[in-house]
Amino acid sequence: MNATVEKLLTHFLRTYRDPFTAKDVSRLFAQMGVKLSVREIADFLESDPLVFPLERKLYLTRAGAFTGQFFSFVPTPQEIAQGVIVPGDRCIPFVDMEMLSCTLQFEYSGRPLEPKLFETDCNLARELFSFFGDEYAAQYIAADPVNKHLRLAEQEFELPVKLSLTGVSIDRIMQDCDFKYGDRFLCRVVDWGRGMIQLFPTLTHKRNPLQINDEDMARQQWNELLEKSLLESFDRLGPCASMDEQLANVFYEKRKELCTPECGSIREFLESSKKVAMELFGVETRLWRRGENVPAVGKWNEHDIVRGLDGGVPMYSLPDYVIDCYIQDVLFAKKDDVSDLVRKIIPQAMEISPEEEQEFALQIMQRNDILRQKYNWFADFSRGAIRHRALELYTKVGDLVYDVECASDKLAEFPQQELVTLSQLFAHVSRMLEMLSRLNDSLDEDESALQLSLEGMEYNFEDICYQLKAVLDRLKHDRFKVV
Repeated sequence: MNATVEKLLTHFLRTYRDPFTAKDVSRLFAQMGVKLSVREIADFLESDPLVFPLERKLYLTRAGAFTGQFFSFVPTPQEIAQGVIVPGDRCIPFVDMEMLSCTLQFEYSGRPLEPKLFETDCNLARELFSFFGDEYAAQYIAADPVNKHLRLAEQEFELPVKLSLTGVSIDRIMQDCDFKYGDRFLCRVVDWGRGMIQLFPTLTHKRNPLQINDEDMARQQWNELLEKSLLESFDRLGPCASMDEQLANVFYEKRKELCTPECGSIREFLESSKKVAMELFGVETRLWRRGENVPAVGKWNEHDIVRGLDGGVPMYSLPDYVIDCYIQDVLFAKKDDVSDLVRKIIPQAMEISPEEEQEFALQIMQRNDILRQKYNWFADFSRGAIRHRALELYTKVGDLVYDVECASDKLAEFPQQELVTLSQLFAHVSRMLEMLSRLNDSLDEDESALQLSLEGMEYNFEDICYQLKAVLDRLKHDRFKVV
């Protein structure tokens, strides 16, 4: 599927709101002169995070699921003092994660609200972006245009003590209805594709805090339902690819009960819940049972082999861009011989027949001939050393991944956090190689960030490999034990 067709499909998924089948999409594209098989479309839909699979081969987009739905949040005292709200992660999972939160549009009483800067400290800033995962919060903050001067890589991804965020002015709302700290904004998604949201102020600061009313009772029931639904999703779905995906599944399935004008907020829920919290998942963060380690293996995948992070495919794979990187590494070293790349690329423990090895060698030589014609050593100078280092890590991680996959029937015996971290490392270094394989892309601004990221991955791998190898050695010993 080429890039143009994928772009058309993505546009369709961002705007179409009714249930549909893969056949419907195939017919629609045929009318535009684009031929796509139903199987191709179904495969794309099954792996796309913007789509919810329904029964009877029906699908629904996130645009269709969340347009018109309600959610709410309570501004912080600092925001009220400055007359501004920062969207941050508060609109998760109801808006498009591909859109920067500072680009979302808010309206009140039929009129758009103006942008306004919010001055804050790094701790509150990270808290406002915590549902993206604490490991990614700094990057989302730095992506705000007002922070374009930040050089996170040069500061080892540490935020400055004081910084600004692009927010939305609520001065008009505060003047109209005496909105104060403790009051709530009820939000309604009116256009998912464009990121447009209506705000409805809900005043509670005048109420007696010692008196429980119907609204308080409704919000308590809301918290209990969300807690129960999340716990059920952990058993059925396991830790999803992100907190956004976990919440999207729950809120879609329970939208009639959770997306009501009496809804609470996810942040308030986590502050009060005794059973659900944000927990470490390898080097990332997921929603899970409070105080428990998030496992790599459970009811949701106990019959599967080790899975990666991108759509549930087997962890070990060999994409074309990885082969390209190995060849480019040889070219960067100013060598001509690529004959030894076959055994260098595939895991040490993987056995292949002489015929398979010969066929793979032929594929490498053909690709080498193509790349050598357009390779420019000087243009590749800035990325060559980084790519070489990334390939060394990929080889080590890939060998261990393959060994673990060969013991897939014993996954429950491995330390779960180390197993999760291994899958994440394999996915992250693979994505890094994909970027480094594109010779036409400039790396000037990313070089220090890549170096820092590599250092972190190398450290994490050294930290986990011994525990995983110890289990592999024990399993190997048990298989050859004489009875």
